[in-house]
Amino acid sequence: MSLKPNNLLPLLSYFEKCHEGDLLSFTQWLDKAIYMFHYLPTDSFSEMDRQNVCHVLMELKEAILKIHVEKNNCA
Repeated sequence: MSLKPNNLLPLLSYFEKCHEGDLLSFTQWLDKAIYMFHYLPTDSFSEMDRQNVCHVLMELKEAILKIHVEKNNCA
């Protein structure tokens, strides 16, 4: 299944509703989530799981920052 812009409407709606369109606010929350992962008990997740989850969150953060930069460059 390939993603189309319409498939992302719920995500865009979330940014607008919960972060008032402020993508940097969202990335700050992602940073906090990544930071907190390091303080979970070691038996909660394997080291590989912890690395994979943090990697996915970092990739999401980078994608959001790219959108933010491109949006501001076009404005």
